[in-house]
Amino acid sequence: MNAIIICPADRPAMAFLDRLQPLALLPILGRPLLDLWITELAVHGAKSIKILAADRPDQIRRYVRKGEAWGIPVEVIPEQRELSIEEAQARHVDASLETASPTRIVTLDRLPPSGAELWNSTAAWFAAVRDLFDTAAADRIGMRQLNPGVFVHVRSRLSPGAVLKPPCWIGADSWIGPRATIGPNTIIETHSYIDDGAEVAESLIGPGTYVGALTEVRDSLAWKRDLYKIPTGSATRISDGFLLGPVHASLHGGQAASLVARLAALLVMALTFPVLAIAWLRRPAGQPLFQPAAAVRTPTAEPTHDATLVYHQLNGFRGFLRRWPELWMIVRGHFRWVGNRPLSPVQADALTTEYERLWLGVPTGLISLADAEGCDDPFGDEARAHSSFFAVRPGWRHRAGILWRALTRTTPAKATLPPSPSTP
Repeated sequence: MNAIIICPADRPAMAFLDRLQPLALLPILGRPLLDLWITELAVHGAKSIKILAADRPDQIRRYVRKGEAWGIPVEVIPEQRELSIEEAQARHVDASLETASPTRIVTLDRLPPSGAELWNSTAAWFAAVRDLFDTAAADRIGMRQLNPGVFVHVRSRLSPGAVLKPPCWIGADSWIGPRATIGPNTIIETHSYIDDGAEVAESLIGPGTYVGALTEVRDSLAWKRDLYKIPTGSATRISDGFLLGPVHASLHGGQAASLVARLAALLVMALTFPVLAIAWLRRPAGQPLFQPAAAVRTPTAEPTHDATLVYHQLNGFRGFLRRWPELWMIVRGHFRWVGNRPLSPVQADALTTEYERLWLGVPTGLISLADAEGCDDPFGDEARAHSSFFAVRPGWRHRAGILWRALTRTTPAKATLPPSPSTP
């Protein structure tokens, strides 16, 4: 069969939720409603899908592209207004082909396949999503049930002392701080950050939202800077970014290291200068002493190949000793002692989500949170998560803890010299 999806538009009761994206792209426990319906239709035999979009069709087109993610052709057709099923049938269905290839027409007013209605009110939408925990956990890759009614994605991080009260849902790449309380009846969508001691109950935290330390969110929808009280239907914009806001707004720190940090790096270089002689002797035959590499200048939101700098590493060592020349980058003010590790332009382009691109939101560092946590792959999923977490919590206490843990966990295996070229 073929299929037509009619996207919702002009739903006054949902004004709070459709400010940032069309209702068709509203996340349902980590997956947009449109994604759920395209998947549903594809599983049941749809060979092609037309999407009729009256509300921000460009955003919908950027999301679905040409249907590559679902393995079937998808076309987005802009409309002046939301069509009825009868109007969609008359305009976009070829009657002469219906016998050979029938067309199914659906409107995105329910959860698939025929679940609860969504657009009667914001409260009804929240209740419908909240009732999906068990069903959604089965088809959300990476979701696990820690305890009865407590669903947490494997790429999210729970700090010691965090309290989770069922039922609750914590989406991918989210951070729950120490002594934070989540639940009951609470949804933390993807890429969110709940700071120390915050309390969230009977509420939904939208994707990419920061909830400040000791902040209480109850009976509400919190989305970036906006707070919607479910019982009263009132919406408020929170101006204090320490209470509520987008995750990227909590980024701190300037471009360069402080004067004290630069002088400390220069002193360390002077005291450890003999490592150059050892590296020269230990370097692979025919290889230069200093290995150059290009890194995207940070902080930045949109890395380009022009906005790069060159740093060097030692060829004669592994582990932290290999980074010895990066001390000079601290002296020059390009690196910090603690930050996110440098990325090449190719690696920066591979950061596809807004949350992953937080890696580039803080200055580059000699030592990273991923180092402190012992990540083996410096650009793997775990390292990306740690880098994004550090980007929203780069205070000096956190940096000091990272520096101490990274240096004290350095094992002999990580600091050893590579075999000499003469060693068999």
